[in-house]
Amino acid sequence: MQQVILQHVHTLAAERGVRILYACETGSRGWGFASPDSDYDVRFVFVHPLHRYLSIQEPQSDINTFLDADGEVLDLNGWDLRKFLRLLARSNATPFEWLQSPIVYEQEADFRETLWALAPGYFQPRAGVHHYLGICHNSIKTGIADGHIGIKKYFYILRPLLAAIWAADRQSVPPMEFRPLLQQIEHRRPLMEAIQALWAEKEKAAEAQVIPLIPVIQEFVEQEMERCRDVATTLSGKNADTQALDDFFQQRCT
Repeated sequence: MQQVILQHVHTLAAERGVRILYACETGSRGWGFASPDSDYDVRFVFVHPLHRYLSIQEPQSDINTFLDADGEVLDLNGWDLRKFLRLLARSNATPFEWLQSPIVYEQEADFRETLWALAPGYFQPRAGVHHYLGICHNSIKTGIADGHIGIKKYFYILRPLLAAIWAADRQSVPPMEFRPLLQQIEHRRPLMEAIQALWAEKEKAAEAQVIPLIPVIQEFVEQEMERCRDVATTLSGKNADTQALDDFFQQRCT
């Protein structure tokens, strides 16, 4: 699928008159727990020609489209480089995840390596905890009904919760992938066994499959969400200097 995806990304870029700097996979395929019928969630960073940034009109900051490629659904979502860097500077979790993707379709020169070296200086653990707990809360609210939950939705609770735990306890950027996040709780055998069994089931199940709630997982979710909220209140924020990101932006626009 890589060549198919790249073809669509470059066609889209040519239509919009932009240059692709980086393209990767996110969603369940990037997180490491895809189902057989999972979509492709392709994310990319693009840059406009310099003259558009010198205009009184703000250049387009987003490119989004859904495509059917031989029966595979492609969700293509691109951000302008300036938007990407602004969000990175504000410790928005999404740029940190894109830069860690295990599936990179394309990148210009050392785009990822250079930004990843700068990224930790802009990560704010408190913002990270609140971001991931917000995802947990929304997934619980929309995913649980009558004691049941979609198997896909369970992982949309567990992964962000484990990321929140990482940010709260280690005060560093959480890994994007599920496996290293899960290692945090490997000493909790009954919980680990329940999650591993659920993971194995998801890899074979349709994304819409619904299952009963699992008590040991539910207890873990409730306890850790509360604990992470408490830890977040003790974490301080910070404002990092953005000169390095300004320099990066200017270099990539030329």
